[in-house]
Amino acid sequence: MRWLVGYTADDRGAEAIALACALGGPGAHLDLAIVLPEHTPFSAVYPGSDHGYSSVLADQVDAWAEEALALVPEGFSARVMARAVSSPAEGLVAMAQETGAQAIVLGGRKRHVAGFFAPGAVASALLHSSPIPVAMGSPEAVASLEQAQGRLERYTVLVGNRPGHKALLRFAAESAAAQGLPLRIVSLLAQDELPDGSATVAELVAAERARVAELVAELGIDAEVTVASGSSIDDAVAELTWKPGEIAVVGSSRLARKRRLFLGATAQRVLRTLPVPLMVVPKSYKTPTSS
Repeated sequence: MRWLVGYTADDRGAEAIALACALGGPGAHLDLAIVLPEHTPFSAVYPGSDHGYSSVLADQVDAWAEEALALVPEGFSARVMARAVSSPAEGLVAMAQETGAQAIVLGGRKRHVAGFFAPGAVASALLHSSPIPVAMGSPEAVASLEQAQGRLERYTVLVGNRPGHKALLRFAAESAAAQGLPLRIVSLLAQDELPDGSATVAELVAAERARVAELVAELGIDAEVTVASGSSIDDAVAELTWKPGEIAVVGSSRLARKRRLFLGATAQRVLRTLPVPLMVVPKSYKTPTSS
């Protein structure tokens, strides 16, 4: 399995490498991508190639590459790809497609002054345009992975109470099965978005659990089914408990173009407060092995 890491020479780069190692597990290959401004006459792959360009920048990239490779633990293969691009997001997508990466992995969602996390400019661009999954860490997410000794322990896929989740559930089930991990499916039930009616919250929760369980049975996947209910999406997410080493998986908006990411309002709200890594999967996405 190959993973493309959007590497920056700071804590975010280290977080992205740690997340990619957890996602891939021992034996995975990491392509560590360093993107440079478009007009920089520079393109190289480390280790084992000569960039053929001598400058202060070349020396700096050499140092970044050495630092990046030193962060990859034993049991993984890795190389650094340094490339000049017009758009960091487009450059990362192109490199991911070129290498056949399972996902683009980023680190360090930025903490907003209000206390929640928000993606940076490159992550935001990817979350609205990438044709392959995008995984993001955070300082809290990396702390969770460290508690699990750098390994994933469970996949949790978050869905709403509307139809259209089959491709996402298949992706999550395949990803969990590939690493021999359990899968939890959580339906988020926001009471402030429900239509007025005579049904009680308990009845709505039971009906939603039955709906998701029926879908799981139809797909033939093995998963724990949970319904998280709250007065709002934020409250519903707050009801969840997380294991060290867990990853949350969400799908792109129903309004997204097929096989493209577009982060809907619900997913954006979930992203802000998650204490674990997040992976966003494009609409109708199929893994390379299942397509």
